[in-house]
Amino acid sequence: MADKTKHVLIVDGDRLGGLIAKMLQQKQFGAEVAENGIKAIVKMRTFQPDVVVADIHIRGGGIKLAELIGVSPKYRHIPVILMSANPTPDIVIRAAASGASSYLAKPFRPSDLERRIMSALTTRPVPEGPPPAAELASDDPDQPPPPPQVDVDPPEEEEEDDDTSSEIENRVKSIEGLPAFPATHAQILEAAKSGDASSDEIAEKLQIDPGLLATVFKLVNSSYYGFNKPVKDLPLAVTLLGLEEVANLVMAAQIFENLGNYEDGAGLDLHEFWRHSVGTAFCSRAIAKKLNTEVDSAFLAGMLHDLGKIILDRYFSDYYQSVFEIVHDEDLAIVQAEMEILGLTHASIGGQLAEEWKFPKPYFNAITHHHNPKYAPRYQRLVCLIHLADVICRELEFGNGGDSQTPPPDESALNRFSLGDREFKILKEACEEELADADSFLSALSG
Repeated sequence: MADKTKHVLIVDGDRLGGLIAKMLQQKQFGAEVAENGIKAIVKMRTFQPDVVVADIHIRGGGIKLAELIGVSPKYRHIPVILMSANPTPDIVIRAAASGASSYLAKPFRPSDLERRIMSALTTRPVPEGPPPAAELASDDPDQPPPPPQVDVDPPEEEEEDDDTSSEIENRVKSIEGLPAFPATHAQILEAAKSGDASSDEIAEKLQIDPGLLATVFKLVNSSYYGFNKPVKDLPLAVTLLGLEEVANLVMAAQIFENLGNYEDGAGLDLHEFWRHSVGTAFCSRAIAKKLNTEVDSAFLAGMLHDLGKIILDRYFSDYYQSVFEIVHDEDLAIVQAEMEILGLTHASIGGQLAEEWKFPKPYFNAITHHHNPKYAPRYQRLVCLIHLADVICRELEFGNGGDSQTPPPDESALNRFSLGDREFKILKEACEEELADADSFLSALSG
């Protein structure tokens, strides 16, 4: 007969954690204790509870633990009950915003906690069986591939119903402090996609944000574009570059400023991270030109492929620090260390942000599947291209994404474009030549 005991993980640094566990055991619950959020996440690798009960003031933060569980494909079905002594209205509001099932003020009666646990299990039941294969594919580099799918790349506006985004509750919006998608870019991207906007109309939208406007001019006049004279007229810049390219520049500038420009992260070297991101963007465009495919999308997809690392480093710094520790101590790839410690990867959480911010589907797929292109259900040309650009950028040691690993190119990506050793070497040489102007572009972006 299957064990129907409900298991609870108590996360509390006080001796109260042990007392709560004993109390629950008397009520026929299985209970284990972790003294802080980092140890809780590690414990969940071997002990997956039905409910987590965490104090807000643990190391790593109970609210951050609730957010992290909520965005993990492996753990997002587990309800979290937060608790603390002497709660303020702000704490209660923040607890609710984190996606926690409920909040309890210490001290509480055993019957109060039991009722909250049973309510959480009733209103948010644990799903039967494992997550869908597409979810596992985003996070587990060793997961066997799913059944073969028809290799078709439809237009991006076609409705897509096979990604995890259509099957899961998107909790990335609950991350405390995460900015909303920049409105200026949304308007410019929409105008660029419509095909009806003029250079003057795009210029008018850009002029709403003087800081963004200045950054766009710096990018336009970087050595990468190589115009003979400085471009000072915005409509001219839009005419010279095209609406799609300007939209890409605006996206890059706003992501950098609103999300990727911060202090006191977990340990990601931001300069080297952005150097790798820009380098991958330049490599992506070089490969796209050589292969004559995805030229319009390659640069921005390459720029954004590691977006999830910023979210983990900035908003989950205590937890991500543990990832960097085993990256350095055990010389692991960062994607492996993330899965080991957090139960998710930067590709997964980056894809969730792309979904929340309503990025076009090709970018969503490139961000989500760039480590395992064979799992991408659609837009495989772009996903494989970004994967190859990431690998080549690592081989050329241009920037650093948080580890020193250089994985071999995925066979499915090589086969997608019929690339042998000779052809791959040609692509690498094209990328190396393209990277000559990448530092100038990054300097303009960060200037």
